[in-house]
Amino acid sequence: MRLLICMLVLLPLSGCMALHTSVAKGKLDVQTRMSETIYLDPVEPELRTIFIDIRQTAAEYQLPLADDVRALLLSRGYQLVDSPQQAQYWLQVNVRTVLKERPEVVLASGEYNMSPEQIHQLLYPGIALPEPEPERMASQRRASNVAVYADATYGTNIDGKDIARALVVLAAWAGAEYVGNQLVQDKYYTMLTDIQLAERIAPDSIGMVQESSRQQLKQGDSGNIELLWELATDRRKYQVKVVSFANKANLSWSDAEQPLHQGLLRSLAGIF
Repeated sequence: MRLLICMLVLLPLSGCMALHTSVAKGKLDVQTRMSETIYLDPVEPELRTIFIDIRQTAAEYQLPLADDVRALLLSRGYQLVDSPQQAQYWLQVNVRTVLKERPEVVLASGEYNMSPEQIHQLLYPGIALPEPEPERMASQRRASNVAVYADATYGTNIDGKDIARALVVLAAWAGAEYVGNQLVQDKYYTMLTDIQLAERIAPDSIGMVQESSRQQLKQGDSGNIELLWELATDRRKYQVKVVSFANKANLSWSDAEQPLHQGLLRSLAGIF
């Protein structure tokens, strides 16, 4: 009987996780992080010419990023040109993908393959990485949980009817928990953007910029071809990644797209 009473007391707590999510994640949280800071050399106003190449390979992202970037640059006094050779700057942007995952999961997998320390430094700059729980303390905590369980059940007479009632209550508890979690979900959208920026070096610079690259092309299951090339150019190039993420209970992409778009524009504006 004691077992049944304990489970009946715990049953109302089955929706606590869903209630906590709906309250704690009730407001939309949108954040944007750039992997590195880019510093451009200042130039005279008449030299503020820029060639832009905006691409959107993420199928979900449909907002007019190219038009908004053009308007942003024009408002800051830059002249847009169609010829890359005549431009002082090149701005190349690709909104590569949108995933329904937490940013930590996205950055730890795939081509990013970042360590927990690198992920924390990018997403939470200036905040120390939490110390992992020592194994000794974790073992003590598990032992205390076992002790509490053993103390709570020691000397309790449980007959077949109590077990049957407990199983019914447990099934109802699990069902309520499942329904609650389905109705209130902690949803994330993470958007990844690649940016490459080039600026022409000063005419009186000594020498050219030496650019080298290495690429491996797979051939079949086991072979590959390695390509190496070098180039003397008059431009310095910078590459950064922008990680944007939105989080809210039961968040939909239609609610997340515009705030993520605005965050990306603000990051681009920060470069210029």
